[in-house]
Amino acid sequence: MPIVDGKYEAKIGTTFATAEEGVAEIKRMVQKSRRIRISNIPMRLLEELKPLLKDKDLMIILPMGEKPAEDLKQLAPTATTKARIYVDYRGQEANSGSISFASTIFNIAWVNDIMLGVSTIEYGKCVKCMAGSFEGGWRYAQKW
Repeated sequence: MPIVDGKYEAKIGTTFATAEEGVAEIKRMVQKSRRIRISNIPMRLLEELKPLLKDKDLMIILPMGEKPAEDLKQLAPTATTKARIYVDYRGQEANSGSISFASTIFNIAWVNDIMLGVSTIEYGKCVKCMAGSFEGGWRYAQKW
């Protein structure tokens, strides 16, 4: 951690004012990243990101009940979660999805393909731990 004005300082995350701002940052990160792990994000967002995901070290876990289109299976190893993963988002049960990069994880709260909020975790130990949870989810997901 860097020392600023004699105190340790570290940015550990961001909560975007709108979901659209979060998606814009996700797209920027996708363009500059090589390794990406996607889990339980809205299918609408996945379709929007698909052109940017070509030639990436990519793995995708789809939301419960979803099946991948043939072009998605050609793009990356794909599975479907068997677990209902959700958060309490301002009193409403919302699906919880993530897009993991080497140094940042984007968390997406969504209901019925509508994104309610996007936030990040940028604290290295948490990023490493949460990225590891993708591997556990992959082991128990339905592979295609």
